[in-house]
Amino acid sequence: MKMMTERTEDHGIFWSAMRQRDILAGLCIFVAANVLLLGIVVLGQGTLGHDGSHDAKVAFAIIAVALNLLMWLWNDSGIKDVAASNKDVADDDRQLAIVQEFQKAPWNFYRAIVLIITLLVAGSLVYAVFW
Repeated sequence: MKMMTERTEDHGIFWSAMRQRDILAGLCIFVAANVLLLGIVVLGQGTLGHDGSHDAKVAFAIIAVALNLLMWLWNDSGIKDVAASNKDVADDDRQLAIVQEFQKAPWNFYRAIVLIITLLVAGSLVYAVFW
């Protein structure tokens, strides 16, 4: 029975670590993609600016919104999974200070902040192109 418990704990640690790396990767892709989109807005003022094609603006807006939606889903699900790993902490480790702080983390607040930032970034990109 002990062998099965150790194996389950090892899998829990593996999945938790993997999801933490997913969040970091998602954040890096979110930042890089939105910096590139901002670069398109800044460098493409003639194409996407006030005198640009309406079709190009709509296409840009669709890409910006879809990309940010996908990035939000990626990061939100990662945060939710890492928060769920609170339930998988071994009883022996629950007294560790780092575990106690981890379990007190405001996971829903983090998820809300990620949503707000994503909406603001996508909204500002669309706003920059249309107005």
